Amino acid sequence: MEVEPSAHEKRAMLHLSNVSHAVNHFQNQMMTMLYPYIMADLGMSYTAVGILSAVCSVLNSVCQGAYGFLTPFFSRCKLLGFGNLGIALGTLMSGLAPSYPAMIVARGVASVGSSAQHPVGYSILASYFPKNRGAVMALNTSISNVGTLVATPLATVLLLIMGWRQIFFVVTIASVVMGLVYFLFRDYGVPNRSGSGRARLVQGLGSYRRMLKSRNMMVIACVFMVGGAGRDGGVNQIYFAPHLANDFGYSKLTVGILITAISAGGILGPIVFGWLSDRFSRVRMLQVSLGLSCVGTLWVAHLGPGVALLFTSLLLYSAFTSSRGTQTQAIVADAASNEDRDAAFSLYFLLGFLSQPFWVLVTGYLMDHAGFATALTVLSGTYIVGIFLLFLMKEERYPDVVERVDGTTPGGARHS
Repeated sequence: MEVEPSAHEKRAMLHLSNVSHAVNHFQNQMMTMLYPYIMADLGMSYTAVGILSAVCSVLNSVCQGAYGFLTPFFSRCKLLGFGNLGIALGTLMSGLAPSYPAMIVARGVASVGSSAQHPVGYSILASYFPKNRGAVMALNTSISNVGTLVATPLATVLLLIMGWRQIFFVVTIASVVMGLVYFLFRDYGVPNRSGSGRARLVQGLGSYRRMLKSRNMMVIACVFMVGGAGRDGGVNQIYFAPHLANDFGYSKLTVGILITAISAGGILGPIVFGWLSDRFSRVRMLQVSLGLSCVGTLWVAHLGPGVALLFTSLLLYSAFTSSRGTQTQAIVADAASNEDRDAAFSLYFLLGFLSQPFWVLVTGYLMDHAGFATALTVLSGTYIVGIFLLFLMKEERYPDVVERVDGTTPGGARHS
């Protein structure tokens, strides 16, 4: 019989997953500050940057869909370890890239490495913390957004003392450390790894088949797909800064302050709604957050200049729209057994993030031809679609006992 992780092991796994996820987000966000210098040195146009981003996004999304096949053969901790080493290799190659094609290859390697973090990382947290998945996944998401928050100012400071190539070399070290530490941890709540390779491959296929037949699983994946904003590297990160600078004429400092509000909302929102989803119906809380996302998006769409009001509005808007991911991930974890959970998360992230380029392109087209207000008004309607999709789900009953990160129940008793 598999031995349950101790409270110390659970805390250590949570801390490791939080830090590695934050480092992952930091590396993605720092590219925003490095691109002008990379473009100048490698002769890249804006179109070239767009192609690079699209290639990395597609690679990352497709690879996320494959981990349900890999976990019957390999430990999830080892997959995360090798994934972080893959990020380190791609980051090192980025610093050495002599040309644009070489940079595409380098960032592609890093994207393949980073693809393990979401499906495998959330799956292992769901196994370690079965009683309070919503709160734990929300904490992990919020800590990862801290990496996004600090990336811009830290990358700015680093650019004052070193070149963009040297920054890649420095950041490589962090991913190497994360990868090596993962090898020290053991997997828990894993799929059955006994039998021949063919038997385990059939097991992986069976997990995907069961998840594709699960109504709850497919509905929740569709809810994540249809939401137009709130995903990493999506509409919020790409279009709000140009809108604030071009439409309102704000300075770089003011734009930076307002974008910080979006990053801060991405930290607070998942924590609050993740905590609530552990205590009330996950489906109903998700519908509430989607409704608030719709209202917040419409409000921001038609908001005029005014720094104080914009800061508060963007903070709340980001808190609402960024909470969708955490809540849908908790429902995915609830909908799948230990045997099928890796396939469930792989499918969820594959479907959810494959739609991101579509929403980015639609929003960009609408902003060019109809303006920011129209673009966000269209996006607000996507949350209403999500609310109605959730009525197709079968409501589940969740455990009354909530396990804390230290392994105890609210009354103080230790969970065995």
